Amino acid sequence: MVALSVILIITVTPLHAYLDPGAGSFLLQIFLGGLAGLALLLKSYWRKITAFFCAKNNRIDAKDGSEGESSRS
Repeated sequence: MVALSVILIITVTPLHAYLDPGAGSFLLQIFLGGLAGLALLLKSYWRKITAFFCAKNNRIDAKDGSEGESSRS
């Protein structure tokens, strides 16, 4: 594997590629589309995420409240 990598690195030939201004625009669109997709994903799962953490906090509060009431009576 190392030998193949060395051979490929040694035999690199220059590429004569043309990058027009639209290439940067395309990369920007990919980035912004990814951000929009991530925002929609978070929005769709936001209630599940908050319910998970709120339920965890409510269980802790309920345990603390019930212990306090039983020790008072």
